[in-house]
Amino acid sequence: MDGMNELRKKVNGAIESYLAEKEPAKLYDAVKYLPSAGGKRLRPIIAMLACEAVGGKRENTIPFGVALEIIHTFTLVHDDMMDKDEIRRGMPSVHKKFGEATAILAGDALFAKAFEITTEVKADSDIVQRLVRNLSVMSREICEGQQMDMGFEEADDISEDDFLIMIEKKTAKMFEYAALGGAIIGEGSEAEQKILQDYGRKLGMAFQIWDDCLDVIGKEIGKPVGSDIREGKKTLIFLHAMRESDEKEKLMEHYEIKDMSDDELNDAINILNRAGSLDYAKEKAVKFSTDAREKLRGLKDSNARNMLDEIARFAVEREK
Repeated sequence: MDGMNELRKKVNGAIESYLAEKEPAKLYDAVKYLPSAGGKRLRPIIAMLACEAVGGKRENTIPFGVALEIIHTFTLVHDDMMDKDEIRRGMPSVHKKFGEATAILAGDALFAKAFEITTEVKADSDIVQRLVRNLSVMSREICEGQQMDMGFEEADDISEDDFLIMIEKKTAKMFEYAALGGAIIGEGSEAEQKILQDYGRKLGMAFQIWDDCLDVIGKEIGKPVGSDIREGKKTLIFLHAMRESDEKEKLMEHYEIKDMSDDELNDAINILNRAGSLDYAKEKAVKFSTDAREKLRGLKDSNARNMLDEIARFAVEREK
């Protein structure tokens, strides 16, 4: 997606500028650690493009987009601690490098900084107020989704509908509010805002389900292959296998192994593949992506709309 490099550079420069604090050094080294490690910057880019797609200036969304990216980073710092993940983006996770206490403080500082930055959006006060409220609601819903995800690890009977609600809260809401926020800043009509909000939510669903597939396929997603299986996470792939596989009991035995060997992991992956569960999840992801792209047809043709369409396509074709 070469056309987005310019946008990504603007976001990276803004992140560096907004995270300029230096003391205490250990705290701010931890705060800047993940943001400086790069990333796709999809959420701020989506906000920029959504703004432009309704006739606004993309630069006006930069503080809001940076706030989104910083909240996303905050969730990663705390998620890694809860999941005891030691690798993030191919590097030691924040708590592994700086210790748990500093990681907690770094996450809290990132969260606070996001709202401070949002107040710098150049727009009427009612727009800024709406953005702050949306970020607050989004953050609460992410917490709800994370708690559901953690609860699923201990639950025996999880419906697919419950799983989809969980990933909508934990992942898709951030994409949803990115697109909606961009449309709000661009002063799009209510119809345009609804189109982009729906687009973002469906894109986020596609993105998360595809991420779960990459975890099984073993592509470059910045964490060890099969980590979801090792951690006993109940993904859509797992739920499908528990409905359709003839090897349910064997699969559950693997999911209950605390220190799974590579051979045991490969055996579990083979069970998922034989049940057609990976293909099922891929099809679900593609359907969400297609629905997101269909939503965009309600907007006027523009380069920004075309780039949003490309992001939705990319979400289910990427290998990392």
